[in-house]
Amino acid sequence: METKSSMKIPTNPSCRILVFGPQALTLQANEALVSNVEFPIRVSDMISELVRQYPALEPSIAVSRLAVNQEFAAPESLIEADDEVALIGLISGG
Repeated sequence: METKSSMKIPTNPSCRILVFGPQALTLQANEALVSNVEFPIRVSDMISELVRQYPALEPSIAVSRLAVNQEFAAPESLIEADDEVALIGLISGG
């Protein structure tokens, strides 16, 4: 029997990623819809797919991280179909 993390879920082939700040201005939207995603998907693969589908985000990706369910996620972490995903641009300030 497959566990939840090992099951492929073809019924939801897209992932909604919340975006904020300068990245939201770049997209002129507060979310990005990444199509043709097979769950579970690694964070690193989701980032690659996000940049492929939204090339305008590429300059800021190196200083950004994905949060999954309101926690920063490691590149090897898995994203499930029902997870909340957000792109967080790292900013500096004082």
